[in-house]
Parts: sequence; C-alpha cells; structure tokens
Amino acid sequence: MTDELKTNAPDRAAESVTPSSLGAAEDQARALARGLSAALNVAGLLAAPRLLAKAMRTQKEAPTSEALSAVLENATTAFRSSGDATGDATGLVASLSELRDRLLTWEGRSPAPEPIVEAARGVLRALDIGEPEEGWDCWEGPTEEQTVPPARQMSRILRVEPMTIEAWLAFDSPGELCEGVLVEEKTSTALEDAVAAWFLTVLRAWALPRGGVVCGRGHKLAVSAVSGRKPDACVYMPNDPSAETGAPSTPTLVLEVVSANPADQRRARLTTSREYGALGVRWYWLVDALNRTLEVLELGSGGRYIVFLAAIDGTMSQVGPEGLAIDLDALWAAVAPMGL
Repeated sequence: MTDELKTNAPDRAAESVTPSSLGAAEDQARALARGLSAALNVAGLLAAPRLLAKAMRTQKEAPTSEALSAVLENATTAFRSSGDATGDATGLVASLSELRDRLLTWEGRSPAPEPIVEAARGVLRALDIGEPEEGWDCWEGPTEEQTVPPARQMSRILRVEPMTIEAWLAFDSPGELCEGVLVEEKTSTALEDAVAAWFLTVLRAWALPRGGVVCGRGHKLAVSAVSGRKPDACVYMPNDPSAETGAPSTPTLVLEVVSANPADQRRARLTTSREYGALGVRWYWLVDALNRTLEVLELGSGGRYIVFLAAIDGTMSQVGPEGLAIDLDALWAAVAPMGL
C-alpha cells in the first residue's frame, strides 16, 4: 500500500496543476515583473536629482507627476494583489503609496522636493537597494553649458478618485472636470477679473433684449461625457441655428480671459478650444488682458476654429453674432485703474 501511494502521488500532483492555474500564475508573474520594473524606474529617477534634471532636459516630453503617479498606482496594485506570493510586501506597498501621494502635489519641476526624493529612496530600500558607497546623488544646480527648461505645467489634481459629469455638476466646491478627474480651475488676477466683468456687462446688454441668457464665472458647462469647464462667459441664444448638435445647452458664444500662467494658456488655446469645437460652440473669444488683444474665433469644418478677427483697439462691429459690437478703447480705459 505504501509503494502504491508513492507511485501514484506524482500523477495526482500533476493532475492538480491545470492549464488555467498555470496561465494565472504566468499572468501574475508578468504583472509582478512589470510592477517591479516600474517601481525601480520611477524610484531611481526621483531618487537621483541630477538624473531627473537630465531627463527633463533631454527628453522630448518631460515626465509629469500625473504620469509617474499612474505608474506607481499600477505597481502598487500589482504588489498588493500578489502579497501572498511574494512574501511580506507590506513595506514595499507602503513605500510606493507614500511616494505616489507625494507626487500628487508636485508641479513636475527640477529639482524634486526633498520629501519626494526621500520617499523614492524609501522605495529603493524596500526593494533591498541601499545607499551607494559613494553616497546618494545630490542636486548641484544647472551647469553653465546647460539650461534646464521649465517643466510642462499641468493643472493641479484636486481629487484622485474619478468623478462623473453628473457628480461634478452637483459638486459645490471649486474645480473643473478634465477626462473624469477634478482639477484646479485657472488662476486670475484683478485685471483679468475686471476684464471679464466688463465683457459680461456688454454681452448681457446685447443678449437680454434678444431673449438670450449670459452666464459668468461659476457657470458649469458640460463639454463632453467626462469633462466640464467654467468659462468666463457663456452666451445662450434662443433658436440658434448654429447648434447643429441639437443640444439645447450649447452656447452660441464662449469667452475666456487668458491668464499669463502657462498651464492656463495651454488650457484656453488647446484643450478647451478642442472641447468647445466638439460641442459645437460657434464663437470662441480669447481676451489677453495683459497684452490687450481680442481674438474672435469662428467654428469651421471638422470642429476646428479659425481666426475670424484679431484686434487691439477701436470699435469692433463685426465680432460674431449679428448686432454685437465691442469698443476695445472703452474696455482698456475702464480697466486702466487695475494697473494696465
């Protein structure tokens, strides 16, 4: 009987290893390998200030805090779900989570703040990679022959958890929705606030007698199923023939007072331009308060805007909707006390 058990034992063990269990083990192993590689790459980059500066200087597109956080989130998930297979992964998961959380408030500049550098080195220590014999890398400032360009500015994330457009519309705190993520609204100066207020007065004087409605800052405009913006002004007109999408909430005109902040510039001229065009907003106005310019963009074919008019002074009687005129001289005179 003993010999029979010994003879049959290998066969029974082999039967317990099914193709599906082998496939699951292989998938788990691949996920762990990817997680380990990602954790090493990100932590190694952030733990070495000079390496980070070189990456931001030489790469075509510098790594952003959002992208690095996403990589760490995937790595954390892989290690957390495989904790039983890898032994005690608690320390590594905690180190990855700390680094990810610190990255959420980082503006993506070089050098990285000391808490982020130390958190990255904590991840390396959790992977049994200690301090090099020559000591940790340190920031020595840019060399004379190289200049580190400013990192690409991004809107700061206000909430990590995804948000639906319905939840955002009911949300009573600041923030815009960008691809399902709550981000910081654009910044503004007293001058830009004054310019926005002036345009609201003029637009309302034109729209109200014609049955239109003009909304100012704080008005939420759902530009897609996953994104929502808060323009400086939205003009809604009854029976607007340009609203080919059939959406009654499509504005006829949207106005943005452009901030000098690089992230806000990109938001107004690239991101929201595409969003408003896809929504079917016929007229998109961009006002640069600092440089005293007005750009009137009209929606063309393919949801793209073309420049209809650009001006710095004078009275503009052909600025878009019929009967609407803008006296730029009066605008600049009105906001002169704000320091223009």
